[in-house]
Amino acid sequence: MSFVAEKLRKGFQTVRQAVNRFVAQRHVPPEISKKQIEEEIPVSWKADQMLWGYVTRYMLKGSGAGFVTPPYTAVWERVWGVTPIEDLPSYKDLYTFAPYIKACVDVTVNMAIAQGFELEGSEDPVREWLTDWLEEHNILQTLRIVGTDMLVFGNAYVEVCRDEDTGEVSWLKPLDPVHMRVRRNEFGDVFGYIQLLTFPPVVFTAEDIVHFRYGAKSWWFEWSYGTSLLRPLLLIQNYIDSLQRDMATIMHIYTKPMLVVKAGTPERPFSDPQLQSLMEAFRDREPATDVFVRGDVDVTVVQSMTKEVNIEWWLNYLLIQRSAVLGVPKIFLGEAEKTNRATAEIVMQEYVTRLRMLQELIGDTLETVLFKQLIREKWGEGVQVPRVKWRPVWEPTLDVKAKYVADLVEKRIILPSEARPQLGYPEQPTDEALEAANMLPPQPQKAPVDSAVQKTVKHALESQVPQEQGE
Repeated sequence: MSFVAEKLRKGFQTVRQAVNRFVAQRHVPPEISKKQIEEEIPVSWKADQMLWGYVTRYMLKGSGAGFVTPPYTAVWERVWGVTPIEDLPSYKDLYTFAPYIKACVDVTVNMAIAQGFELEGSEDPVREWLTDWLEEHNILQTLRIVGTDMLVFGNAYVEVCRDEDTGEVSWLKPLDPVHMRVRRNEFGDVFGYIQLLTFPPVVFTAEDIVHFRYGAKSWWFEWSYGTSLLRPLLLIQNYIDSLQRDMATIMHIYTKPMLVVKAGTPERPFSDPQLQSLMEAFRDREPATDVFVRGDVDVTVVQSMTKEVNIEWWLNYLLIQRSAVLGVPKIFLGEAEKTNRATAEIVMQEYVTRLRMLQELIGDTLETVLFKQLIREKWGEGVQVPRVKWRPVWEPTLDVKAKYVADLVEKRIILPSEARPQLGYPEQPTDEALEAANMLPPQPQKAPVDSAVQKTVKHALESQVPQEQGE
């Protein structure tokens, strides 16, 4: 019996070990991990004194031990910034010269930014002051530039310009991302920025620039830079442009088709002057015109080889790839969608999700960089920074909204005081406003009370008091 139990125990142990091997990211205890490093990894990167000098010279606490770039190259990046692998000028050309791409970027930015945002949290005076400051500095116009730069280049840089006398922020200046570089160390800590537009270049501290990133990654360059929305379209749009140029050339050639002209016969060949005159006549002809010559002339039209080539599938493939990257529903670009209502709603939901993600990226950077500086300089340390609350991307018209809001009130799902602000009205109008509009409800009139009834009630109350006291 004990032999069977031992066999079962070993069997269960084997099964348990097999199951444990399939547990993802199974970590050993910290003390075992540290012991293994000391005993089995004798050559540490800390033994390289030159490398360790690079690391510890500007090391910030809490940076961790993992690198985002080799420490030897970090010396260059701290001075001249990280060299981007992006083809930034090509992105600018795509946005400038490709109408569909420009329309998609503009629609996305306008829908994400146009409704604006509100501030919530913190104290009322802080929130009101910051709201007035943002309106005074026309923040929505700046954010439109920021949103466009984020999608086109993957990065947007806004310089925080200060008054030389007071030190206060005077205005926000967007900078061209093509010439901006991030100065960082091997741990990814940002030391500042540099603008390579002139020589000597312009150097900024970390707080002088508000850096907005779109699609940041953990990769070497994308750690400090964002990823352009247009990067996957470099090849696709190049094919589309090539096809467009080829079709334009073909249309231009066959508007005035190529001809094979045979002049004369073996018995009566054309002389050189006659042949030269015939060549000039056909060379100088215009589209939709006839040429009349004297003599035996045979004309044959050269048929286009492109008539047999099916390019529709190729063009559709390229357009589908481009639409998938940009993600803008075709209805916003003046092209009716050939889908049912359910599919259109799913497409719209996915697009709104993209818009909200763009809003969150912009809002988080505003809160953690710009708002934090403004609040600290105006109100001191320890004051809570207000949060950005974006308004809905899409608002129905008043007549449509009034129908379903009134239905919610009628079914007692919401109160009238909750419904009024949604329609643009105050929660409760004042009596003065109602009186001015002759909308005050009639006051109920008190019914006259007969004197005999008053005496009876008074006598009953007086006779009841002593009785209650006695009880």
